[in-house]
Amino acid sequence: MARVEIMELAGGGAGVGRHEGKVWFVRGALPGELVEAVEERQRAGIVEARAVAVERPSPWREPDFCPVAGVCGGCDLAHVRREAAPEALRAVVRGALRHAPSALAAAIESAPVEVSPLAWRMRARLHWDALGRQLGFLGHRSHRVVDISPCRILGPGLSAAHRGVAAVLAGARCPDGELEWVESLDGTQAVASWLGPGRVPRGPVAGLDGWHRLNAGGWTRVGGWGATSVRMELPVPLEVPIGVFFQGNRYLAPRLFDRVVELVRELRPGRVVDLYGGVGFLAAAARHAGVEDLTVVESHALAAGAAARNLPGARVDAVMAEHFLDDPGRPEGCLALADPPRSGLSRAAMQGLVAWHPAVVVLLSCDPAAGGRDLAALTGAGYRLQSLELWDLFAGSHHVEMVAILVAS
Repeated sequence: MARVEIMELAGGGAGVGRHEGKVWFVRGALPGELVEAVEERQRAGIVEARAVAVERPSPWREPDFCPVAGVCGGCDLAHVRREAAPEALRAVVRGALRHAPSALAAAIESAPVEVSPLAWRMRARLHWDALGRQLGFLGHRSHRVVDISPCRILGPGLSAAHRGVAAVLAGARCPDGELEWVESLDGTQAVASWLGPGRVPRGPVAGLDGWHRLNAGGWTRVGGWGATSVRMELPVPLEVPIGVFFQGNRYLAPRLFDRVVELVRELRPGRVVDLYGGVGFLAAAARHAGVEDLTVVESHALAAGAAARNLPGARVDAVMAEHFLDDPGRPEGCLALADPPRSGLSRAAMQGLVAWHPAVVVLLSCDPAAGGRDLAALTGAGYRLQSLELWDLFAGSHHVEMVAILVAS
């Protein structure tokens, strides 16, 4: 046990302090706090720990946060008040990009932060522990399933159905597995997939319109029932099949759609290419902004098929972004939308994007460290960072979505 004074937040959301010549990363601690911390593990002069008592609390601290925070593997910033989320998230990005170029560092300090309420989650992957009869998230650095009833980030549909679905799994004697849930923005539709052995329980199941087995590639297998997708009622309605990616925040997804519409109308590109298109979310915003020359690049065949149905007349290439960038077409007047996986742009994708050099790049990054690396590479290759925004798409956690607009100079 050690008394540690916290100086700042690290990129992973832990509080950073020093004690007896070592750097301590303390889960559950905030800048300015004096905490009692218990060591969890140590490596190369760095101690990873968790706060067990707070002697001097921060004004950012939420006095009544989720009781399983710290045990559950999610919501590592549950102890931050929603009103303090903008500065806490800015501190996380600052910590992740402490060695960023000066222009990017300045942009972080002035970036607007779009904050989400809780109960935001309309997509979730839950783990089923057959022996313990628990349906929930995994514990911190653990394979143990944590009871999350009630959970403060789940949307109303899954919150209401959670106990009933767990009872159905238990009644059907389903073995250990994973359940992926997706519901519509308005909560009127919900479908689930099952990743695990055995069949899904027979329907109907309260709160669900369909339940299907998926294989490792995300394709629906035999043995399910009901609907296989939900409809997101945006200005351009989108079909979202189970097993494909879609933004999970019911509050900020529509606002992000509207923001992309605004950006496209301001930038007025002749052509838009969505390099990691999914079911067409960002591309649909570009279409709503009036763009007719639209290309969606998506390597997952199921998502690409949905994008083609969602955006009739758009070109949909069911290939990896790296392959598309081998021959992307003329760069003049083109806006590239890029929302890559958490690891950011691959080396090949970055090389292809830089070689293509479209007039504007709108880059979304859900990991600040990866996003900072990609922004540094693009600004070093002749792009000017026009603006940067921070989005709280994963409210309650340190995962900040950065939205950057880069213009070719």
